Amino acid sequence: MSTTVENGRLSAAGNSLLRLNAGLLLVPALLFYAALFVWPLVLSTWGSFAPAGQLSLETYAHFFGDEFYRSVLWRSMRISAITTLMTLIIGYPIAVYLSQNWRKGRSLVVFLVIAPMFVSAVVRSYGWIIILGPNGILSSLMNSIGIPMGHLLYSEAGVIIALTHVFLPFMVIALVGSLQQIDPSLARAAQILGANGVSVFLRVILPLTLPGISAGSVIVFCLAASGFVTPALVGGAAVPVMPYLVYKEGLLVLNWPFASAVALILLVATALVTAIYTFAVRDGASKRRVVR
Repeated sequence: MSTTVENGRLSAAGNSLLRLNAGLLLVPALLFYAALFVWPLVLSTWGSFAPAGQLSLETYAHFFGDEFYRSVLWRSMRISAITTLMTLIIGYPIAVYLSQNWRKGRSLVVFLVIAPMFVSAVVRSYGWIIILGPNGILSSLMNSIGIPMGHLLYSEAGVIIALTHVFLPFMVIALVGSLQQIDPSLARAAQILGANGVSVFLRVILPLTLPGISAGSVIVFCLAASGFVTPALVGGAAVPVMPYLVYKEGLLVLNWPFASAVALILLVATALVTAIYTFAVRDGASKRRVVR
């Protein structure tokens, strides 16, 4: 009996030591995160609220009191939302194809999807400048088939197209992981019970992939909202977005308090949108389970 108790104590002590060692492994990462993200964020936040060394809402009043800055915030959120929707619409069929291991040419499609991630954002953006420019491939092709079309360079549409290309792999990867976790027998069972292909997709496949849709949408939205290189090169000053505004105010105008305020507003706006979206998706999924 005493031996059993002693072994139990040793086992508990070993588990505690193991948990302690596992916690210690996180210390370097936490220190790195605190030094390069948390502390700069604290300094930036303080600088936005105390531009002259005293607490003030002057920078935020200046931002929200100017229609131009409000339009930049709205444009950033709009471009990010449309980019997220476009990556979802384009990426879902690709993810369905890639989730089926028996498909021929699957390796080639995987390579084509993730290939943009191997290329610098600057190189990708210059490629889109060539395609979307006045004498670019897209406008030349459309004009050659009798469809007059102006160039999309330095426009919201051009920025959305370029961002969709850049962030499509993130959406596809999230969706593939979700689709591969679905038991194929569920779709077969629904078909046996008389459901057609559309019903199987809408009532079986789509609800089960909501976690992947939610994860991919949050990732793409956050990346698109904080993207600087692609909007700056493809959109330029004609399509100013929040990251470009931070760059302009911080490095060109040297108005660091206002640049800090713009960055914090972007962070809060992005967090609010993603939180509301995630809550809506989870609430819809829970209501669907209750109805069933």
